[in-house]
Amino acid sequence: MIRIFKHDEPGYQSWLEENPEGFVFNHLGGRDPKYNIIHNASCRHLHRPADEGVRTNVEKICSDNLEELMNKATGLRGPAGWGCCKVCLG
Repeated sequence: MIRIFKHDEPGYQSWLEENPEGFVFNHLGGRDPKYNIIHNASCRHLHRPADEGVRTNVEKICSDNLEELMNKATGLRGPAGWGCCKVCLG
């Protein structure tokens, strides 16, 4: 099931706690696919202290199903408009 968080830190944090094995599409937009990345919910890139309190200023699209999230990313960005994190899904 897809969940979208934008300017909703408490909702996003709750989802992460309930879905530690889930996936997060960090949907920044723009033209560069290297900024539109799918991560494991536990990836260190999603938990940087510098982003505390503002993580959902960037839209987070979340799912417990990687294939579902990849299909959503492709629908939003096209097949070449996004990627997977090289650290956690590399």
